[in-house]
Amino acid sequence: MRPSNKIVAVVPTLFSAVLMLSNAVHSAGAFEVKAEQDTTQKKRSGLIGFPIIFYTPDTKWAGGASGGYYYRESKSDTTARPSTIGATLIYTQKQQIIAGFSADLYWQNDTYHPTGGIGYLKFPDTFYGIGNNTAADLAEDYTHRIITFGMSFQKQVLRGLYLGIHYELGNDKLIEVEKDGLLAKGNILGSKGGTASGAGISVNWDTRNNIFYPSSGGVHGFSVTLFSSAIGSDFDFSSYNLGLRKYIPMFSSHVLAFQGAISLRTGDPPFQLLSQLGGILRGYAANRYRDKNLIAGQVEYRMPVWWRFGLVGFAGYGDVADKLSRFERRSFKYSIGWGIRYLFNRAEKINLRLDFGYGKDSSQFYINLTEAF
Repeated sequence: MRPSNKIVAVVPTLFSAVLMLSNAVHSAGAFEVKAEQDTTQKKRSGLIGFPIIFYTPDTKWAGGASGGYYYRESKSDTTARPSTIGATLIYTQKQQIIAGFSADLYWQNDTYHPTGGIGYLKFPDTFYGIGNNTAADLAEDYTHRIITFGMSFQKQVLRGLYLGIHYELGNDKLIEVEKDGLLAKGNILGSKGGTASGAGISVNWDTRNNIFYPSSGGVHGFSVTLFSSAIGSDFDFSSYNLGLRKYIPMFSSHVLAFQGAISLRTGDPPFQLLSQLGGILRGYAANRYRDKNLIAGQVEYRMPVWWRFGLVGFAGYGDVADKLSRFERRSFKYSIGWGIRYLFNRAEKINLRLDFGYGKDSSQFYINLTEAF
């Protein structure tokens, strides 16, 4: 029901499909048609085009293409963050279609940061129920069609500190559900589809030294989004999201990375926009555990090994619940794993990553561009 921009993290997405769309567009945005991969000199602008292939639990194997344009303003130097404008088309092994257009812009030496995007998704998906103790063998398949639009505008008021406003619009239509399943009965909010329209404010403090592979600094964000019938929403609820990321340089280019996330819903959100544990912790499908509220955190150690290759190890902990008072430590889920990195683009420090994640009664692997966080 709503698009996402992974790099600026305006609002964490609750649709894994939209997350893949954002990853693909922004990751591809750093690659040129020419041979920039083999140099450490950053160019000011260029046309971009890139074939896409990745694997996640929610899409299985996926492939497609992304193209567009990236640039840095004429008065900025080559260390400035690049603006990207691009389009993406993806088809997955699960017969999902993901298409969209996005813009991620930086103006006047990063003083202003507007973003926006539109997307179309036809997405076969799985519904496991709501709560932190749902049974995997009761899962049911469904297919929905999603049309999304989103935009945000942030202004840097102090070095690294951005204040902004955003708007999100999404229409979700369930076009196929399992006969006699929970969604077919129509008792779950969102099972009949609908439109979610929300506006809000955000605060982001970004001190990372690189947006693709930060080795120092951090990015911390808080956002509030109000969905209301007054602005055309079929659902009335509020969304509160806090995201914390910190990167500590270690010896010999090693990095210790931390991530924390709190996602809260009040009111009556549809099931598609509930918080999802697998959107944070690797080892779980994004939609495996969902509820109104989420608390999660993870740590990752990143180290170079040889030439362009590196290794990571990670561990995480988190859960979902319908109320904050119902979080119980004994029900929290763990995530552990390791991964391989290949430095695909030296100039922008972009890695191709292969991760193996293991959770409670679950294991998954991932192939994608850029870091998990």
